[in-house]
Amino acid sequence: MIEAIIPRAAAVLEAGAGSGRWIKALTDRGYATTGIELNRADVDRFRAAWPDLPYDHGSVEHLPYADGQFDALLSLGVIEHLFHGPERAMAEMRRVLKSAGVMLLTVPVANASFRLERMKDALAQRLYGSATVRRALGKPPLTFSTDHERSRLEAIRRDRRAGMAVKYRFARDSGRDFYEYRFTAEQLRTLVVEAGFTVDSMQFLYGADRLYQIFGRLLGQYDGVRSPRLNRIGRGLAAALPAEWIGHMLLIVARRC
Repeated sequence: MIEAIIPRAAAVLEAGAGSGRWIKALTDRGYATTGIELNRADVDRFRAAWPDLPYDHGSVEHLPYADGQFDALLSLGVIEHLFHGPERAMAEMRRVLKSAGVMLLTVPVANASFRLERMKDALAQRLYGSATVRRALGKPPLTFSTDHERSRLEAIRRDRRAGMAVKYRFARDSGRDFYEYRFTAEQLRTLVVEAGFTVDSMQFLYGADRLYQIFGRLLGQYDGVRSPRLNRIGRGLAAALPAEWIGHMLLIVARRC
């Protein structure tokens, strides 16, 4: 898909590059690819493996590049983690793209299946947050203050972006915390247009991931690296249900105005 959209030898920035796997893959295919990532450990690991490839440490909200430096930009599963909103990052992405430069952006979707996922999360977090349940399951005790968790959740609910669905995470040492926003297709389209882009296309991706998140081993297996491998029932559901219902991520392809 990327090769069909972005010409070979284009100067490409991946904003929020994580492990850097796309940087290496695109460089191997002839693209002049640069990455930037906030997580210092990811940057250090990548630089140790491929020291000749450009991979910078920094924030997508303050990109250290010249105006119009890149022909294309990828940002895959990044802006949803910005608690105060994605607008600053979107403005920076537009700034570093050339006129008519193309952006491929993905975010997780707030759709019908996410409502099921959120119900499952709420139940699991309540159970794993119970000292009684943890003792019964033989799990280590909690190490966080419930008062501190309650105060944090109140602050999240007060300061979160209005109208945006939130996914929470749970950790034994901290309890529940903000993990990411989930976008509807209309919310993403509006965000991109208001940031100064025209939309070429939108596509729902990774239905298998969403089904596995909800039903787990009932529908397949997951090794933590590749996409889940669905069993016969899972494959049947993935084929029968509309992509807009079960898609985990939403890809938007847009061009800088």
